[in-house]
Amino acid sequence: MNKLVTFNWGITLLSFITAIILYPQLPGQVPDHINVVGAADSYGNKLTVFIMPIVLLVIGFLSSSKLIDSRYADLTIQNTFLKTFMLAILILLWYGTGLLFFDYSRLLN
Repeated sequence: MNKLVTFNWGITLLSFITAIILYPQLPGQVPDHINVVGAADSYGNKLTVFIMPIVLLVIGFLSSSKLIDSRYADLTIQNTFLKTFMLAILILLWYGTGLLFFDYSRLLN
């Protein structure tokens, strides 16, 4: 689990750095939602480029093993389920963040 936590913090840091670098170059409106096939279906202010990094940060804290272990004893069904559920959410967020930043980079060309 430690490698996943480190990976998540790396992705979170990378997404913040990418958002900061891209922000000045983005147009006034950027995609803020990507559908299942990867097409933008909603647009918002360019400040929305910071939403996914903030969500990754919050979910990273909420999915911390220490927080989950303090609520449910280690190796119980609830503990294992919650850690698996949070990992699934993180994987979806990583994918969504990648899609959004890919779309943001295409806006620069």
